[in-house]
Amino acid sequence: MNRKSLALFLISAAGLCATAPIALCQELFRLPDGPREIKKPDASPKRGYYTVVPLKEGATKVEDIINQSTTGTTIPLWGYGVVSPLDNKSYSGQMVGRAPFFHGHRSTSVQAYLVPVALTFDDTNTVFDPTAPDACIGNDTVMNVTVSSPMFQNASFTMNQANVGTTQYVDAFQRANFWGYVAGTSYHTLLTLKTLPKVSVSVGTTAGFTSVSNFCGYYGELDYNVWDSYVQNTLIPSLKAQGVGPTDLPIFIFDSVVMYGNSDPNDCCILGYHGSYTPSNVLQTYSVTNFDTAGDFSPDISTISHEIAEWMNDPLGTNATPAWGHIGQVTGCQNNLEVGDPLSGTFFPSITMNGFTYNPQELAFFTWFYRLSPSFGAGGLYSNNGTLTSGQGACS
Repeated sequence: MNRKSLALFLISAAGLCATAPIALCQELFRLPDGPREIKKPDASPKRGYYTVVPLKEGATKVEDIINQSTTGTTIPLWGYGVVSPLDNKSYSGQMVGRAPFFHGHRSTSVQAYLVPVALTFDDTNTVFDPTAPDACIGNDTVMNVTVSSPMFQNASFTMNQANVGTTQYVDAFQRANFWGYVAGTSYHTLLTLKTLPKVSVSVGTTAGFTSVSNFCGYYGELDYNVWDSYVQNTLIPSLKAQGVGPTDLPIFIFDSVVMYGNSDPNDCCILGYHGSYTPSNVLQTYSVTNFDTAGDFSPDISTISHEIAEWMNDPLGTNATPAWGHIGQVTGCQNNLEVGDPLSGTFFPSITMNGFTYNPQELAFFTWFYRLSPSFGAGGLYSNNGTLTSGQGACS
């Protein structure tokens, strides 16, 4: 039973838990159900975009989070300060890893947990399971294809004619991002991968619905607000027994399920996001990503590459920049260091490995956001495949 055909029945969580081990019962959850069904949008074209859950104002102070990083209580972080020539203002922020600006460049690793989420939508009993064979990718599984991808496996990368090394894609980007400082060094920021058993979630009719793909099978649409509340308050705490905690990056992966914002199906479609919060006053970061096999949105690892790069460059979601916009997914102006947003829908050259052709997203350099000239990014450019050739001017 998989998402490419409508399921004929749904095993209830209560019935399964009656005979299952406690650990399995803890993984089963039902998103809200109720008498009011959501009103589905019309069939107008849908546009994919990405978002972020920034650290809430008034949460744990950044100074305390930096101290947590120093003592190894949360992920490794380094801080920066820069004056932008655009407005002569000072900006500061935090990134994952260690600073690239000094001698003695270090290689840093963060433990990542890839967590497959199998979603059963009550409106049709259709199951979207990243661990099940998917006919849209040759009966391989989303989990297998993702684990075998350059997100977690080494590949050789040339960015703007600079050989940035054989490594993971986001690490290669980060090396290119600060190439003027790290060329010829052992500077790396890597993910060490563990996979966890799938989490099974039933989606009530007030929390999501299924749609017919224009290309292959079906895709699901899920209420982003309901889902993220579940992630922070139930899902991440439930994974503590399996080792997940503040020093790690849990990545929750869907097979062809997108989200809609503001509990409004017309505000669609969120393809992925990264977030941070401070349970017990300790920083916990995480990411949610879709692997689209239905063909209606950005392909394969484009979403996870977007989100993990943004997590690495803006882990708290609070790194401020001069205003920029009218590019990528941004129709107005925004002022944060989200390295994927300016180039949403623009891809790095495809990479074929382990029998699959992958399409990571192209990403914007640090120097583009702060309008630094010359750029110390690879090739003296402002993105890792040369689409951005200069820092953007003022945004209005």
